[in-house]
Amino acid sequence: MKKVPLLGFIGNSNSGKTTLLTALIAHLTGTGLKVGAVKHHHRSFTIDHQGKDSQRFTAAGARKTIITGPEQTALIEQTSKQLPLDDLAATYLQDLDLILVEGFKKNQIPKIEIQRQALDLPLLSRGDFNDPNLIAIISDKAQELDVPLFDPHDISTISTFICRHFALNLPPLP
Repeated sequence: MKKVPLLGFIGNSNSGKTTLLTALIAHLTGTGLKVGAVKHHHRSFTIDHQGKDSQRFTAAGARKTIITGPEQTALIEQTSKQLPLDDLAATYLQDLDLILVEGFKKNQIPKIEIQRQALDLPLLSRGDFNDPNLIAIISDKAQELDVPLFDPHDISTISTFICRHFALNLPPLP
């Protein structure tokens, strides 16, 4: 079974991680790649709303509840702890070409850090802590770095860099 590459995106709050990931997902899937996304959440969250059938199944004790329709499927699984990123990928995301991850900054996976000059904050992965897994920075601030620096609006160049880094062959266009 192939191991799907994981690429983490880290940065301070409001640095533009979600906006950038959304643009990258659209661009990469537009080239024919099968891309998945995993978002790390720091606290408990709810996608199952009070009174809905799926929430009622979960409240009744179902360990797993699947909601499915003609265009989407969601799995709600009760866990006693946060599942490790590698386990999530191996269990649920094996049919993909690439998994983009927002958060999980302590995981030992290749990472790209997003920085926004307006926040006036230092990089998380350089300075006091030098993350050896950092492969690039995306920032609107010119700076000397030991990894490539990309403009946040240059989605095509960033996508090409990612594909080359992971040796992803772009599928032929239909």
